[in-house]
Amino acid sequence: MNDKDLENKIKMEMDSQIEKFGSSRPADLLIALGYLDEGAFSDWKKGRLSYLEKALKLGPQKVLRLMAVMSAHAKKEGYKPKAIDYSLDGKKSLRFSRTGNEVIEGQFATEYVDKYWRAD
Repeated sequence: MNDKDLENKIKMEMDSQIEKFGSSRPADLLIALGYLDEGAFSDWKKGRLSYLEKALKLGPQKVLRLMAVMSAHAKKEGYKPKAIDYSLDGKKSLRFSRTGNEVIEGQFATEYVDKYWRAD
């Protein structure tokens, strides 16, 4: 799949998730696109994987591209960024990347919500 096809798939899946659920998260997108196994994601959330990136079926550059496309598409569509707390029992933060780079970690821990979403 070339970059343009991947970009279009990301946008379509993101829009679909927001329409169905009111939000789209990088992990949900990776699962929907077949790059992340739901079981591996569950194991990571339970602290069984030291970092999630090692369970992905695509390289770091493609992951960064996916997150960049998500961010740009969200801005274009008016979706709002919202932080996600990925931690064990609200204490130990879970790591997404091997390096623990704060920018990458922050991007992964961001969901995009519908522009009409309200916190009640």
